[in-house]
Amino acid sequence: MKILVTARYVSGGAVEGGSSRFMKCLADALRRAGHEVTATDSPAPHASEEWDLIICSHHDQFRAIKRNAAKKIYVSHGLIADERFLEGANRYISVSEETRTINRFHCGIDSEVIGQPIDIVRKGAPGTILRKILVIRREPVQFDPFAFLAEKYELRYSDLERPIEDQIAWADLCIALGRGALESMAQGKPVLVADNRPYIGAHGDGYASPSVLHEMERCNFSGRRFRFPVTREWIEEELAKYDPRHSDELYNYVLANHSADRIAAQYLKPDDPLKVSFGVLVNDLMRLDMVLKQSEITGTMHTIKLPETATKGLNKLLGIMEAEGADIGVLCHQDMYFRRGWIERMKAQIRLLPDSWIVAGIIGKDMRGRVCGRVHDMRIPLHFSTSHPFPHPASCFDECVIIVNLKKGFRFDENLPGFDLYGTLCVLQAKEMGGTAWIIDAFAEHYCMRPFSWYPGKDFEDCFKWIHKRFPDADRIDTTVIGVPEEGEEEVA
Repeated sequence: MKILVTARYVSGGAVEGGSSRFMKCLADALRRAGHEVTATDSPAPHASEEWDLIICSHHDQFRAIKRNAAKKIYVSHGLIADERFLEGANRYISVSEETRTINRFHCGIDSEVIGQPIDIVRKGAPGTILRKILVIRREPVQFDPFAFLAEKYELRYSDLERPIEDQIAWADLCIALGRGALESMAQGKPVLVADNRPYIGAHGDGYASPSVLHEMERCNFSGRRFRFPVTREWIEEELAKYDPRHSDELYNYVLANHSADRIAAQYLKPDDPLKVSFGVLVNDLMRLDMVLKQSEITGTMHTIKLPETATKGLNKLLGIMEAEGADIGVLCHQDMYFRRGWIERMKAQIRLLPDSWIVAGIIGKDMRGRVCGRVHDMRIPLHFSTSHPFPHPASCFDECVIIVNLKKGFRFDENLPGFDLYGTLCVLQAKEMGGTAWIIDAFAEHYCMRPFSWYPGKDFEDCFKWIHKRFPDADRIDTTVIGVPEEGEEEVA
């Protein structure tokens, strides 16, 4: 492909900042993939040329090439007005959830979130004890909150004239924001995400332990996710968390989510023919707004409030999604949270399924009655992450997420009363139709509010009895709510 990459800065020079390094890194990755790439901050002379694709950022650059017939991708790096979207592109990409939200609010344009491309260089080993600290910043600050660290550590500040990779290699830990934080982790170096910048003041997100990386990334490691005031006491507390064993996890995080070659491939991905819609039964609008609607995904979401029964409400949702031409319907709870990339991962797993598939889930039980899948019940710190090969045949699903092949015309049997066990019902119905049901590897988070003291009551019992009468010849009838022994061990009372 012949590709034009244009933005206010594209040279990659440290003096131009993170967005310049972003665009150069992306252009280099596209060249490595075999494409003919022109990168320029002055696109006007190229505006009448023929291009297969134009990747653009900043208002002046976009206006200069807007009339070109090529497919155009508009990239938004941050929060300043000149980086916000303009109408006229074919595709819009934000580097973080924060940037996506800002553009939706100010421009009325939704976008995909694709993280920064980072060149993965040689991983280094931080010291067993924290001794050497590098502060990465482009410009001097009026007040440096980290100066006191020179009393205890060997402290350096980044030099714009030297390759940043060499400077990071020297350090045990880096203090940085944005791209500097990611480039440090790409060399396996722990990071304190903080600084004193004129546009946010002395704020930070803290020590980048593996457990909080996803949260920090929501605001592009800018310090704006948690906005802790940067004080001497806070810095000392955060540096006390230093652990060289985090090196591998930080490196692997960047490798999995920010490798420049992988990011470039996402920019060039073909239009996906699979159209996905979400359907939700709602009994708490605040829960919907505070959890599911905060997910890092795009797409159509349909809701039905307080249906008569679960199956009647779900069938109405399936009808709506079919009518709009969706291929896949995702029926989920209002308290599910999906991180960036979930839809793509789900689609990749769906493509592994046989044509006979009718329904799928992300957590359930296999045909021996063992829990199967990957999910985080946010009431507890441990993840459900089983060792099954995926996709895996299912005997039942947890109702938190049920994925339906809308081309099969599936509908829930509306004779099932109440709001329980439809995750068991749909598996049995799929098999009754001559199709198959699967558990796929598509991790998500369930912010469940049900107390651990909950116990199945009479309504649940009535549903379970109804299912047994409805499917007398089923190979296995099971549920994630209770433990049904493996076949042959004992009979269920």
